[in-house]
Amino acid sequence: MRLLIVARVVGMALGALLVAQCASREDDRFHVGQSPRAFVIIGVAEAATNTEPNYTMLWRRLDAAGRFDPYDDDTIFQPRTHSRNSVRIRGIPGEFALAEVEPGIYALDSVFALERAGEVNYSANGVITGPERPSFEVRPGEAVYLGIWQMDLEDVTAVTRPWRLDQSDLRAVLRQADPLVGDVRVRETQTRAVVCEPRRLNANSQRQIC
Repeated sequence: MRLLIVARVVGMALGALLVAQCASREDDRFHVGQSPRAFVIIGVAEAATNTEPNYTMLWRRLDAAGRFDPYDDDTIFQPRTHSRNSVRIRGIPGEFALAEVEPGIYALDSVFALERAGEVNYSANGVITGPERPSFEVRPGEAVYLGIWQMDLEDVTAVTRPWRLDQSDLRAVLRQADPLVGDVRVRETQTRAVVCEPRRLNANSQRQIC
């Protein structure tokens, strides 16, 4: 009898541990309204005529004066095509980038395209010298969806433009990825003037940013 009671106690303890582990895994998701950070979802899709390059879209946070913050991991959001970390959904063009970011106002800095042909790399910059450019704001604890953006090449310049902002695409992403707890706001970008002085990202890169 005593052994039976001990077995039941052990079983209950193991059950509680499993529940706690499940709750811990669920808590790893972003919780809308509770996190001090923010969450952004965006789709990126290549134009049908230029699907070979790897495109990188660079959004950068603005400071209190409306200028770009210094470039670092806490001030940028970089959706990419052909990414192993993106979410792909059958029937929807392109792929979706999902990321936690620091709250604030972000503006589109540039687009960069890189195509590998054998041992040679071909690149195309797309710095928005502006000053007019797309922007969005995301507040602490907020999650936003920016729609699907088309990536393309025009002559030797990488470009992007909004393609579709549809609630049904967002629902499909949330069903498949289940990245957060709470509601996501569909947010249309707004035009904002931000000064840009183009420069190379670093001495070893041909990529340019503001």
